[in-house]
Amino acid sequence: MDIVNFFETVEGSWFSQRTTHFLPGQPSQTGQTMLVVTRLDSSDLRVATLCEKFSADREQLIFALCIQQEGQAQTYGISQTSPQRTTIFVGLKSDDAVAGQFLSQTDKEPAVTGQYQYEDDVLTLTTETSELRSEERLWFMNPNLRMRTSLLKRTDGLQMASFCSEIRRIPKSDS
Repeated sequence: MDIVNFFETVEGSWFSQRTTHFLPGQPSQTGQTMLVVTRLDSSDLRVATLCEKFSADREQLIFALCIQQEGQAQTYGISQTSPQRTTIFVGLKSDDAVAGQFLSQTDKEPAVTGQYQYEDDVLTLTTETSELRSEERLWFMNPNLRMRTSLLKRTDGLQMASFCSEIRRIPKSDS
């Protein structure tokens, strides 16, 4: 599988079960999220707007996705519903077949740029700003089950690690 095939496989409706650990000394959290991932065309206004923010050429796109999520988290047995969020996620071509730059914009949050690397069927997404470093890894156990881990480190010392198992709601055939 190459990077383009990986992102084609990501498309669909997913149920995500998440465990999050805040270090040091914060309570762990569990949660469930519904994710709907759809492919976008380079002519989509949201893609064009995101590319313009970073002066990126839309002709260099290798993938563009819209990720909608709505979830619920529990800490100490108390449930909290999180508001629906939408993320536009764009990957750009590079000279390296397994690595490159991505752009991301989530509702009302600042747009960010990061690096992707696809190696040994695992996608790693890394984002760094002056305030934090985030590393997320995704891989498939089979076409309808994927795993995701993330590690977030902020300059103020807060660290967060999470693990998600995600099941496709409408199974994708192996054909």
